[in-house]
Amino acid sequence: MHPKHHAPSLSALCALLLVILLGGCAGGLSFGPGKLAPSRMDYNRAIQRSNNEEMLLNLVRMKYFEQPLFLQVGSVASSFSFNIAGGVSATLPDHRSLENGVYNTYTPNVSGQYSDSPTVTYTAYQGQTYAQQFLAEMDFDRFVMLYKAGWDIEYLMPILFVRFGAIDHGYDARNGFAAEQHSRFKSLTEILARMDDRGDLDILKVNLSDNSTATVMSMEFHNATEAGTVQSLLGYDLHVMMNTAGHYYSTFRLVPTSTLGHAPKDADGLPAVPLRLRNCLRAMDYVAQGVEVPKNNLARRMAFDMRQHFLKLCDIRVSESEPPESYLAVRHEKHWYYIRTEDNVSKEVFQLILNIFSLQSADPPKSAPVLTLPVGGG
Repeated sequence: MHPKHHAPSLSALCALLLVILLGGCAGGLSFGPGKLAPSRMDYNRAIQRSNNEEMLLNLVRMKYFEQPLFLQVGSVASSFSFNIAGGVSATLPDHRSLENGVYNTYTPNVSGQYSDSPTVTYTAYQGQTYAQQFLAEMDFDRFVMLYKAGWDIEYLMPILFVRFGAIDHGYDARNGFAAEQHSRFKSLTEILARMDDRGDLDILKVNLSDNSTATVMSMEFHNATEAGTVQSLLGYDLHVMMNTAGHYYSTFRLVPTSTLGHAPKDADGLPAVPLRLRNCLRAMDYVAQGVEVPKNNLARRMAFDMRQHFLKLCDIRVSESEPPESYLAVRHEKHWYYIRTEDNVSKEVFQLILNIFSLQSADPPKSAPVLTLPVGGG
């Protein structure tokens, strides 16, 4: 009796186990739910970083007087498949071979295949979409929405305000601001930022009792001196009054106007102060003035270093090599431009310009928070 007579039964057992495994895969093994979570997060992170890098690259382009280009992610589709197959081949000798010690031969085999096919659709902004996104001035509804969302007035004012009261905050990318106008604007921004921190500033959309709507700014002043300073800087009489608590305050309408125009007189008893907001393209250009320019590029007059004329909002550094640690970095021509990880102010301002960019692409809010004010001075 041969001692190897157990080998055929062992091979048969392996084959049986293989069949059971394949049957289990075919019957109930599913990769869909397990694949969804990690793949969705991967695409989320990839798109977010791609959007951030695209914005930073376009800020650098604008610093060098180049046309920005944005590609909108239209859709993201990903299909994945997992196939597994197996089988068993066998060699079955006749009984005469068994007498010579030749036994059945079983050869199991398993094969698998996995594929992941992502499809991303991009659309360039052009035509009416481009005009709405970049060239249309931001309206007051969107401005109020940003303020109510918690963005600091010390960021919103310099980035968005072209004119406020009698202050012209326009600039030229070669020569900067008019010195006297810019000094007044910085002083006013600092006062309103402190007022906002105290909780004494509010900007909101209101319904007047004559069924018209208005955007109003409400201020409560620290003292009479602050009230006088704000009026002097704005160049407008704000009709400052004193409430029952003995605090000076003013509520006035913000009215849209061109840089050269004048605010009309208001018939509802509220003083009117002109305000003109930048469009998205000009807001981006303002932030782009924080880009550091290499000395050789300055010497060739490829760009102008205007950072000393601007409020220190977004500090975008330059390096000849890729920075080892940065919040965000992109390559343009021969240099790397980046925002430092520890620069929280620049990171916050960068997120604001992304929000402005996204907000301009959407329809204006249909139902802004409203407050009813009586018509008349009483």
